[in-house]
Amino acid sequence: MPATRTRALLALASLTGLLAVTATASPATASPATAAALQHTDLTSALDAALAESAAKAGDPGVQAVILRNGRLVWSGKSGKAVDDPPTPVTDDTLFGFASYSKLLLATYALSQVEAGELALDTPIRAYIGNDVPGSGVVTLRMLLNHTAGYRDVYASPELAPLLPGGDRYQPGMPYTWQMIARGLRAPVGPGKEYSYSNTGFLILTHVLSVLAGGDQKLTAAVNAFTARAGSVAPEDGRVLTMERKQSDYARFAHGYEDFPDLGTIDMFTYFGDNGIPTDMFGLPWGDGLFAGTALGGAQFIDALFARKQLLKPATVQAMIRPTPQSVAEKEPYGMATESVDAGNRAWQGHSGAYGGFNTLGGTDLDRGVTLMVVTNRLGTDAAGTIFKRLARTYASATS
Repeated sequence: MPATRTRALLALASLTGLLAVTATASPATASPATAAALQHTDLTSALDAALAESAAKAGDPGVQAVILRNGRLVWSGKSGKAVDDPPTPVTDDTLFGFASYSKLLLATYALSQVEAGELALDTPIRAYIGNDVPGSGVVTLRMLLNHTAGYRDVYASPELAPLLPGGDRYQPGMPYTWQMIARGLRAPVGPGKEYSYSNTGFLILTHVLSVLAGGDQKLTAAVNAFTARAGSVAPEDGRVLTMERKQSDYARFAHGYEDFPDLGTIDMFTYFGDNGIPTDMFGLPWGDGLFAGTALGGAQFIDALFARKQLLKPATVQAMIRPTPQSVAEKEPYGMATESVDAGNRAWQGHSGAYGGFNTLGGTDLDRGVTLMVVTNRLGTDAAGTIFKRLARTYASATS
């Protein structure tokens, strides 16, 4: 399905007059306003074509993609189907799971609590949660954020694995609790010594934040208020960023599609017999993949963080993006829930995500204040990476 331009780049009030001028004026002779309009039109056409071609290369997933510059929408596109059966096209309002892209958002909130004096980066988490978690007397918030805490994959534990997709007791409508996760925790190995990407650490981080806030409901309210500072909010019937898994959102949700060697491509929303949003998809207690939303909502957040500098102090952001020695030693430079992605001969600070059939990649070009976000509903083809890199090259070549 061809990509579609979804948002105007010029005000309608001025566009009608410009069209008459561009019919006779070349870029060399046009007025400054007309030349700018032509430049925008050329960029939009190039990005539309890049989205169409890269989406086809990635297997035609459902896609939303946006580019912001210092809070201003530069371009937005969509492509493909949100749901294969019945065929449902992606719209501007379609919601996607963000998967591990959520780690960057949650970490930003956690660091805001450090700035507020509610948490300390290098104090063992026992100060906040007691002995609820193995290793709490040694593991710190910094270790959780930069994946050096040493916790092994709780999803592979005998206590939790049967309850997750592929397990013999998986029920996609079953509510999950922190207590279910906690049963699968093991003592950390070498806290602070080595970098090892850990979903478990972010599940524990969420527990810390929940206890600090006074419970899940208060944490949800606090995070909602924080994301509102990024502009990533909308009326209840048009949310663009959410950590609340509500059945009323089901009609807006893309279904996630995942490729399995023995099953082919399956619909992660329907294959296991559910008729709603699977309860492992996002929301509490899943701090490793807490959020869902639109590409615009995800982009607005990191644009506010990295480009507009509205969410954290500059010194905190610098500490956040600085790769740890442990990650550099593993040749996977990573800071506190963020890393740099090279695309279009530019560095984009952000994060990727992959879970439940969703594949996400978002980042900000810190030097130019440009944010690019791609969300897709196909896992197994590196759809988000393929599309992101092509859009980044196209944007860079048109704006260098």
